[in-house]
Amino acid sequence: MYVVPGRRGSGVSVAVLRALEEAARDRGWTDLVLETGTEQPDAIRFYEREGYTRIPNFGSYVDSPISVCYARSL
Repeated sequence: MYVVPGRRGSGVSVAVLRALEEAARDRGWTDLVLETGTEQPDAIRFYEREGYTRIPNFGSYVDSPISVCYARSL
C-alpha cells in the first residue's frame, strides 16, 4: 500500500486496510499476514499501530534481511 505524500494523514490508508480486512472476513479468513521492508519505517509504525504483530519472515521472505513480516487475527 502506498499513499502519496499529499494525502498522508487523511485516513485513506486505514480505510484501505479496513476494507481489505472486511473482504478477508467475508471470505471466511481468520488471519492476515503481510510483508514490508526495513526501509519503510512509516509502514512498520502503521501496521503496529493498527494491531499487527511482528512474526518470523515467511515464504520467499524467510532469508531476506530487508523484510519485516506481520500478522493479525481478524
